[in-house]
Amino acid sequence: MTHPGHDGHGPVIEGTTAPPRGLAPQGREYHPFATGAPGGAHGGPTDRAVPHGAVQPWVPAQGAYGPPPVVVMPAEKSVGVAFVLTFFFGVLGMFYATVPGALILLGITLGAILLASILIGVLSVLTLGFGAVLFTLVPLIGIAAWITSIVWGCLAASGHNERVRAQYAQAGFRPPGR
Repeated sequence: MTHPGHDGHGPVIEGTTAPPRGLAPQGREYHPFATGAPGGAHGGPTDRAVPHGAVQPWVPAQGAYGPPPVVVMPAEKSVGVAFVLTFFFGVLGMFYATVPGALILLGITLGAILLASILIGVLSVLTLGFGAVLFTLVPLIGIAAWITSIVWGCLAASGHNERVRAQYAQAGFRPPGR
């Protein structure tokens, strides 16, 4: 592997420094593994010690491990915004505070509405239409889901804020806006 600025005369081993430019413009004038013994340790006439001294290990410019990693700390979520969104949009407003919680409550709500519709439909058939009056109770499922989403959304935003504050405290920082 060649390093930037290497003159292209042979490979440079990772972890070593390359010889300076212009040292041997026509080619290498020394054996890279020479011991400096007279007559050459490897038997060649050009077997000499490295002319630029001992090979030093390559050290990155930023230190041994490079620059410190960038850590993005999450932002806090407003409990008031979570309340307003869930108040006006119900279960869909929970996506601000907690996506998994919103998906869970949305699945439970849709499943309960489907199950209630099937049961009331079967009951209507069995009672020759008199059970259809029970369809007026299906909106109660939506009201229960709406109230649950408001409470769950506010608690999820508050819990998120506690976790963020704990992460900031662990890192030794103050949360922004405090």
